[in-house]
Amino acid sequence: MRNTYNKGDFRAGEYGKISQELRKYGNKKWRRTEKAAIEDQFSETFTFKKARKARHKIIWVKITKVANGVKRSDFRGFYSEKEFKNVLKGPNIVRYFHTKRQNKNK
Repeated sequence: MRNTYNKGDFRAGEYGKISQELRKYGNKKWRRTEKAAIEDQFSETFTFKKARKARHKIIWVKITKVANGVKRSDFRGFYSEKEFKNVLKGPNIVRYFHTKRQNKNK
């Protein structure tokens, strides 16, 4: 895709300098039409496949710790079971609960 902004039909028929507003309009029109033309050319030779990765399911856990007689609980999210198990090996952990939590803000 060559950068031929503001050339030909995209300049709205002007030959000299153009205002910022018309240049903005011309660039948008150029990107829209040129992108479609390039995709049409490539679609004849090969097909585009959109790669989509599945999101990790986050394991939400409420972990309670007791240190120096003070009990503290907090929610933590883990991407893997292994990461979660490693945290449980830490000191002062009294209990934990799996929770079904969608957002971190709730």
